[in-house]
Formats: sequence, C-alpha cells, structure tokens
Amino acid sequence: MKLSEILLLAVAAGFLVIWIAEYQRTSFGDSYWLLMLFLGFILAFQYVRNKRLEREKTTSPTIKQLVEDRRKKKK
Repeated sequence: MKLSEILLLAVAAGFLVIWIAEYQRTSFGDSYWLLMLFLGFILAFQYVRNKRLEREKTTSPTIKQLVEDRRKKKK
C-alpha cells in the first residue's frame, strides 16, 4: 500500500470516529456532513487503489512470466 492510500484510509477512519462522537452529541442531520466526508474519503481510497492496481497490471511482465511464456512457445 502506498503512502497516499494509507493517508486516505487514515483520514476516512478519523472522520468516522469524529462522526460517531458527533452523532452521539447531536442529531443525525447535524452530523451528516461528517458521514459524507467519511464516505468521500473511502471512495477516494478505493479509486486510488484500483488505479494503482490497474497500472501494475499493465507494467512489463516479470521474469517468471517471461520464462513461462517461453516454455509455452517451445511446446
């Protein structure tokens, strides 16, 4: 996991904790914006993670994959 993903996840967890504390103190309507910030950061985390995983799939193949491909071509 990259630093940006860890930070997004930490901020999302922070907003969740703040929302729970605020929800106990006030009503749902007054603390709704904290819940939306939590959801926004969770979605941003998922977006960044999926983009990174997609980029990793399109990178050059590893040596292990190259060896397996050569074995398949020989058969």
